[in-house]
Amino acid sequence: MTGGPNEGCRRCGSLRVTTEQIVEHDCGHVGPVTAFEEGGCPKCGHAEPRGDLRAVNSVCRCLECGRRFELEGETEEPPETNRRIQFPDLPTPTPGGELSWIPDRYRPNTERGQQLMVSALVIAILLAGIAGTVSVSTILDSESSDHQSVDRSWETHETIVIFRNDDIQPWYNQEEMRAVDQVFIDADVPVTLGIIPKVAGENAITDDDETCSYLRSLESEYPDQFEMAIHGYTHEEQTDFYDGSEFGNVSITTQYEWLVAGEEIMHDCVDRPSQTFIPPMNTYDDNTVDVLVEEGYPIVSGGEWFTSVYYEEEAPFEEDGILHVPETQAFEDWSNADNDSDEVPFHDLETLTESFDEAVEDNEPYVQMLHYQYFTSEDRLDMLRSLIEYMNATDDVTFMTLEQFGDGLESGDIEETDDGWRVLEPIEETVNETADDDSSQSTIPNPWREIRSVLFR
Repeated sequence: MTGGPNEGCRRCGSLRVTTEQIVEHDCGHVGPVTAFEEGGCPKCGHAEPRGDLRAVNSVCRCLECGRRFELEGETEEPPETNRRIQFPDLPTPTPGGELSWIPDRYRPNTERGQQLMVSALVIAILLAGIAGTVSVSTILDSESSDHQSVDRSWETHETIVIFRNDDIQPWYNQEEMRAVDQVFIDADVPVTLGIIPKVAGENAITDDDETCSYLRSLESEYPDQFEMAIHGYTHEEQTDFYDGSEFGNVSITTQYEWLVAGEEIMHDCVDRPSQTFIPPMNTYDDNTVDVLVEEGYPIVSGGEWFTSVYYEEEAPFEEDGILHVPETQAFEDWSNADNDSDEVPFHDLETLTESFDEAVEDNEPYVQMLHYQYFTSEDRLDMLRSLIEYMNATDDVTFMTLEQFGDGLESGDIEETDDGWRVLEPIEETVNETADDDSSQSTIPNPWREIRSVLFR
């Protein structure tokens, strides 16, 4: 949604619109500047954060409905894609009762005859129109089917590489986000995007129409490349479970409500949200798994350091009805991060490539985690490019998203072997079958629908 203070709100039409500045605090919290005026920073609680705020964007906010939208620039609605039957104009008698457009020698002399001829012509034209539309639709469907028909063959690989880019959120480091995405586009490498539905419980991703529109454009232009996965709900540290967690050690009912609320926001932002769950801080518990399984989630992707302790497993494994695919290596070196600095150091390229080489040697899938907001220079982007080039130079390596990996294992298109992996390539595009069908019931229920027995076991 775009517009400006002089145009009024595009949601409710109110002219009571004000301009609002979006800022980022040193602790990483992003929100309207007004959110920092009472009680300090909503995230870290710093009493006087005003001097530590950095402007990241300016938006409009409606004082009536609360909707935030961009200051300028129109977002065009996608053209209507549904094929409709187009009926031609039907013949009608002239006011004098004559069919003037028919030659005299073919025109009945009586009024009754003319009426019968009109009826016959109407039926003939309607039948011709329907038949023509059906024929054209059949041809178009056939052409579409032929276009999508691709010869697939089994290929063998030593490892499978999955990139996971976390922390997509409203108004936050938009330039860096697009720059990182462009690296993957240029390299033709797929990536799973971890999207935070409602940062700090205040700013929904849908409040930023520009970002949602951008994400939808990635879905339509690169359908095989970008997976839209849910990354927690508010991304806040709710408990001290394993040194910090949003979902770990939280009641199963609350986790269920958070998941449902986050999914509803995701469906409003992007066209095809996946059912891959990425827990903030890479931690989750048995309650999380129970809720995910009950709601049809096939994959959860936390941290390898976490699953090695909690589940005593590191490589992708299936347990309790869900596939656990932990990240193998982070780009960021959190152990050497300075809490007083916005910059987070990266591991050097040698560390990253050595971690990848170990996965190749062990024939284990390699999940590379990164956070786009820290790719603040061309040198850092070059590190990402160099890592991808290094991986591509390795024989028998293939790239995919978390969703493609899980779907491939389930369908049998991916098979683990004694010395690697067999993959039926190219990987088929994953499409949410209910995304364009409003009548279909979502796999994520309404929070006030019956809460099934799993929540109260």
